[in-house]
Amino acid sequence: MERTQQLTNVQGQLQEKDEEISSLERQRREKENVNELDISLSAIQRVQSEPSRQKAPDWVISRDQIQVTDEALGTGGWGTVFEGRYCGCAVAVKQLHEIILSPLYKRFFEREMDIASRCRHPCLLQFTGATNDGENPLFVTELMETSPRNLLEERPLSAIESSVISLDESRALNYLHNKQLCPIIHRDINSANVLLWQQANQWRAKVSDYGAANFLRQVSTACPGTPIYSAPEALTVNQTVKVDVYSFGALL
Repeated sequence: MERTQQLTNVQGQLQEKDEEISSLERQRREKENVNELDISLSAIQRVQSEPSRQKAPDWVISRDQIQVTDEALGTGGWGTVFEGRYCGCAVAVKQLHEIILSPLYKRFFEREMDIASRCRHPCLLQFTGATNDGENPLFVTELMETSPRNLLEERPLSAIESSVISLDESRALNYLHNKQLCPIIHRDINSANVLLWQQANQWRAKVSDYGAANFLRQVSTACPGTPIYSAPEALTVNQTVKVDVYSFGALL
C-alpha cells in the first residue's frame, strides 16, 4: 500500500510537470504570435508614415524644374499657356486662371492630368508632367508650332493639307474611343484644340486639351466643349463617342 501510494504521488507530480510544460509551450506560442503581430504592425506603421511616397503619381514633377517665360501662347477657359523650358528643352506650360483656383477646379485639373498620363499616341499632344504641390498647378506638354485656327487666319489650307490634318485628328480620336478598359470621349474638338507641327514641309496635327474629356462610363455633365462644335446630344447626359464624331465633322 505504501509503494502504491508512492507511485500515485509520482504520477501526480509527473502530471503536474506535463501541465506546466504545456502551459509554458502555450505561452511560448502566444509570445511568437505577439512578436509576429508586432512585426506586422511595425511594417504597417512604416507604410502609413510615408503616404506621399506611396500615393504620389508618377506624372508629378517639381516646380523648380520648370522655367516659365512671359510669352503667352494662348488662353482658354481653364488657363493660359506659356512657353517655357523643362530639363533644357522648350515646352508648353499651362497655368490655371487664379480666379478658378478652388478645390473643385483643382480636382478637374488633376483629372485632366490623369487622363493625359494614360494616353500615348503620335497624334495626341505629348504629356510631360505636372506640379502637385498645392500652389497654382502647372501642366507641361511638348511645344507645338501653331493651330488650324491660327493658320486659317493667315491663309486657306490646301486640299492635301486639309486631308493630312484631318486624318491625324481622326487617328487620335480613334485611339481615344477604342482605348481598352476605359474609352475616352474628348468632348471639346475644335480648331484651337488641334495643334500643328511640320514634318518635311507638311503640317501634321495632334489633338490636345483634355479639360472637357471624360471616361466613357463616367460622362455625366451636359454642355461640354465649344457650343458651335457641339452635337445636339451634348445638351443631355446621354453622350457617346458620336459627340466627338459630330464635332470632328463640324471641324472638317
